[in-house]
Amino acid sequence: MKAYVLSVAGIVLIIAAVSIVSPNGKMGKFVKGIGKLFILVVMITPFVSFFANKGDSVFTTVKIATDEEYLDRCVQLLREEDERDISAFLNDRYQIKGSVAVTRGESSGFPREKIEVKIIDFGIIGQGGNINKTEDVRKALEERYGCKAVVS
Repeated sequence: MKAYVLSVAGIVLIIAAVSIVSPNGKMGKFVKGIGKLFILVVMITPFVSFFANKGDSVFTTVKIATDEEYLDRCVQLLREEDERDISAFLNDRYQIKGSVAVTRGESSGFPREKIEVKIIDFGIIGQGGNINKTEDVRKALEERYGCKAVVS
């Protein structure tokens, strides 16, 4: 492809130089017409050879590979951001401190698949206030983040 572009550019430059030097009369029009025809032939050549070879492309194909290291880093950053956000949410709403782990999917957008929370400190609540708190936290996380949540 690079050679094709360079050849077209080279021909255009050569024809431009020849048309500047050529006389203005009938001979100049003839030289300019031949130059335009030559440029046309150079531009059409790859397409003619494409159809002559029955679909074998003249242009080289390049396989585009995904950058797995970059994608892994993106997932890691999103997980860390989620873990900070969930920890802040639990602390603000329930006065709970715990370790948070978020699992994200491999598909487009890296959707959240699972949130795991291990409660370390329930905070200070009156007697019996912690009985249904884990279930409340699990429901709130599933509703807010739209994925399965496990609270222990």
